[in-house]
Amino acid sequence: MKKWLLFASAMCLVFVIAACGANSSNEENKEANTTVADSGAASSDLVITASNWKFDQTEYKIKAGETVNLKLDSVDGMHSALIKKTDYEIKQGKTVAVNISEPGTYEMVCNIPCGAGHREMKTTLVVE
Repeated sequence: MKKWLLFASAMCLVFVIAACGANSSNEENKEANTTVADSGAASSDLVITASNWKFDQTEYKIKAGETVNLKLDSVDGMHSALIKKTDYEIKQGKTVAVNISEPGTYEMVCNIPCGAGHREMKTTLVVE
């Protein structure tokens, strides 16, 4: 029984580490995973770069009521950005047209378990 439990725990750890380290370096896969939002509707573009357990900036700013194309690029591992208090989720390699009319500060978190520092993987979206 103890051997089975130890084996199952080890396999779970292997899957978590593998998910964190997986990244598509194939250019063909990158093109297939990219969805471009309607460029005519957005007034600007913002690229968020994610690596293991951090985003490239501690704060991003957009204007209230303005449509912005948010794109998430992952340098290391598999990541996704969820904007809390909204319905927006930007998946790895995807672009999402975001329009938030309510000014304020919104927390963005990685919502794909990406390893030991996953819980600290946060940034702020300031809507002015």
